[in-house]
Amino acid sequence: MNLKSVIAILSVAALATVSFGQGMRGGAMGNPAAMPQILLQREDVRTELQLTDEQKSKLFDMQSGIRQRFTEAARQPYDDDKARRKAFENIGKKIIEEVNAILTPGQLTRLKEVAIQVAGFSSAVVPDIQKSLSITDSQKNKITDLTTRQDAATAAAWQKLRDGEIQFADVQDTTKKNQKILNDEIGKILTPAQKDKLKTLGGKTFVPAPDPAAGGTV
Repeated sequence: MNLKSVIAILSVAALATVSFGQGMRGGAMGNPAAMPQILLQREDVRTELQLTDEQKSKLFDMQSGIRQRFTEAARQPYDDDKARRKAFENIGKKIIEEVNAILTPGQLTRLKEVAIQVAGFSSAVVPDIQKSLSITDSQKNKITDLTTRQDAATAAAWQKLRDGEIQFADVQDTTKKNQKILNDEIGKILTPAQKDKLKTLGGKTFVPAPDPAAGGTV
C-alpha cells in the first residue's frame, strides 16, 4: 500500500467525522478549509509540507487497523442512530488527532493555509475563518442559506447512490460542481477587504502540481 492509499483511508476518517458527527452540515463535505487533512492525499501538498521519511513511515504504520476500527464500530449494537454517529465521530476525531500529531506545528499551519487557498471563498463557511474575516450576521445568514441548499443537493446525490440510481463517481462530480457554485456565490457576498484578508490567511502562494491526466492542475 503506497502513501497515497494510506492518506485516502485517513481522508475517509476525516469525512466520517463530518458526515456522522455533523450530518454534513454547513458545506463542510469536501471542503478542505473545514477538513485540511483530506489534502494530505495530494502529492503536491505533501511536497509543500516537506514530509520527512520518518513522518511518511508513521503514516504508513497508522494504516494498520484504521479500516478495522470503522468496521468493528459498524458491527456494534447501538441503542439508536445518535449513539452510532457518536461512535464514528469519536473514531474520526481520534484518527485526525493522530495524523495531526505526526505533523509539526509549522506543517499544520501551512496545511491550513494551503487548505484555505484550495477552498477559496468557500473557506468562509468555517466559523473560525468567519470570525477572522469579521463576517456580519447578514452575511452569515446568506452563507447559511447557500450551504443549506448545497447540502440538500449533496444529500440527494448520496440518496440516489444508495438507491442504485447513480455511481460513486457521479456523487463526486455533483459534490465538486456544488462546491464551485458555493464558492462563486460566497465570493459575491464577501467584501473586497474580506477577500484580501482571506488571501492573507492563505499565506504564501501554493502552486498546484500539473495533473497530466486532466491536462491541468490537480
